[in-house]
Amino acid sequence: MASIVSLVESIKSTLLSLGPNVSVILIVLGGLTYGLAQTQPAHTRGKWQSLAIGIIIGGIIVAAVTGAAEMIALSSTTLLT
Repeated sequence: MASIVSLVESIKSTLLSLGPNVSVILIVLGGLTYGLAQTQPAHTRGKWQSLAIGIIIGGIIVAAVTGAAEMIALSSTTLLT
């Protein structure tokens, strides 16, 4: 049982260290993609804008999971004990 708790703690620490960087990278990449989409013709612009919004939302989700990592780890450790 202790090994499972230590595994959850290591996952939490990994999320807390990598999450903010990944989130910022995704949001900036989405913004760049959205900006470049404005230079494209209409039929191509829609595809690129959809991709950009998806990337930005992915960055927001990563930020939310990173912010909630402490609560997720706490909840999972109480479930295991």
